[in-house]
Amino acid sequence: MNYYIKKDQVSESIEYFKNAGFDTDDMLFLFLMAKHMGVSASYPVTFLNSALTSEQKKEELNSLWLLGGLFDSGEMCSSKGVMFPTAFRKLAFYQPGTEFNKIPGRMKDTVEKKNINVTIFNDVDSKLTLRSNYKDLIDDKYLKGQKISLSKLAAWIFRFSSFEFDSIPNEKQFSRVLDKAIKKYFKITKNDFLWLFEDDLSNCRLIPDADSITGQEVREQFDFDATKMPEVNVISAPEDAQVSIYDKDTVAHYLALNGDNPSDSDIYDILMNKEQIVLTGVPGVGKSRYTKNLTESGKFVDSLTIQFHANYSYEDFIGAEVLKSEVGGTYVTTKQGVFLKYIEKVKSDPNKSNKYLLVIDELNRGNIAEIFGESILALDRNYEASLSKEYEDVGTLSIPRNLYIVATMNTSDRNIAFLDLAIRRRFAFVPLLPNYDFLSEEVVFQDFDLGNILKQINQRIIDTLKDPELILGQSYFIPKADESDKYIWEANDFKNQFNFVLLPTLREYSFNNASAIGSIVGENLSDGIQDLDDFMASFSAEFGE
Repeated sequence: MNYYIKKDQVSESIEYFKNAGFDTDDMLFLFLMAKHMGVSASYPVTFLNSALTSEQKKEELNSLWLLGGLFDSGEMCSSKGVMFPTAFRKLAFYQPGTEFNKIPGRMKDTVEKKNINVTIFNDVDSKLTLRSNYKDLIDDKYLKGQKISLSKLAAWIFRFSSFEFDSIPNEKQFSRVLDKAIKKYFKITKNDFLWLFEDDLSNCRLIPDADSITGQEVREQFDFDATKMPEVNVISAPEDAQVSIYDKDTVAHYLALNGDNPSDSDIYDILMNKEQIVLTGVPGVGKSRYTKNLTESGKFVDSLTIQFHANYSYEDFIGAEVLKSEVGGTYVTTKQGVFLKYIEKVKSDPNKSNKYLLVIDELNRGNIAEIFGESILALDRNYEASLSKEYEDVGTLSIPRNLYIVATMNTSDRNIAFLDLAIRRRFAFVPLLPNYDFLSEEVVFQDFDLGNILKQINQRIIDTLKDPELILGQSYFIPKADESDKYIWEANDFKNQFNFVLLPTLREYSFNNASAIGSIVGENLSDGIQDLDDFMASFSAEFGE
């Protein structure tokens, strides 16, 4: 069944842009269109119509409609049909005298002329790339120090879009789909997101409705006089209709509770392609969960998990000389380390299609160059490393193609050594982020939205400690599953988790700076409240809606 953004929320988004203090120039939304087209400092895009394929022209026209079209899929505008949200306040159409289908032919001149005054693009033969200071220029000239509300922008961009769900979505599910849809549409990177958008979709959720707002209802939100009335007709050729449809498969993909992380199947595919990967992230983002899922996936006939630490050595990993006592005396012999022994085990399997998995937990807590020694070369898989001596009659090391390696790395650990560049080149690195979606959807603590609360705490950590590597993962707010595999917090258990797990972590991160902890969780909660009623009152005052 198809669902749409509730009409009232589309109207609210229009009012938001009417009253926002953004510059009324069209360039902000032309920049967003360029972002959709993929522009970056190294990747060029063009608005030159003659340089675009027919498919690119069709996509550009559809993007123009999504960003500013005042007519729905059953209509067409002969003139005055496009108005970008920044122009809502002054009711200024984009290219008012041009038929909608012909507007892309005029866009090159618009962008190039505006780029002369505020040069956010490098322009070489109408091929545009972003200048290094484009963020500062856009912020100063167009945003004017503000951020764009993501919820209001999504409500406007997807005002005519349909989203196909298997069942009736709740507000959390619908908003999660739209959050991922708009980030994908504008190719929003983490860096762009921080300065460009207000991350408010989890607080200002969008509501699904069985009916879509119509073009006429959108136009009624504006007080057009007779000279500015859009010239709209019922569409005559169905192939000219502008549509925005998110089918069931796409919606299901966006609904998956992975947050901004890859799925288990993605991790497996990366591992199969690269043969060895490192899962990185702050504590609690699920690195161990991913490795556990791999070991229990049934795709490997055997797995071995080891953990590096400060005293872990080459002798533990590759091999060592040991003393062996027998009747008549003691002599020196050799012993294979866990890695070499596991390699020999894999090689002994005559069925080379069987897959084996080695998991290295806390990779960067050990001295990696010393632990791997000459075996680093063998990570390329087409090398055979000669060992410094034979260990139980094995003098060379080569890693079989059917042995896969997954390592984890805690990026917030201040005591770790720098990762050896030789290791970096030979592993794929997969960054994992806090999964707020899982907390919001699957973890219950009274009426609190723990996903939103953790997101708020993490933003305060970044603002206060100025280090994004010190944010917290979702496991800080996940209780043990009950007999029905539900994650439900009892109030007293949550209080203890907050006081004796979360607060000590923040004290360590902030070097026990009481003022910093107070800024992150609130002054009342910063010392740890033991009385349950007092704790709940303070927690609700700080994080309740």
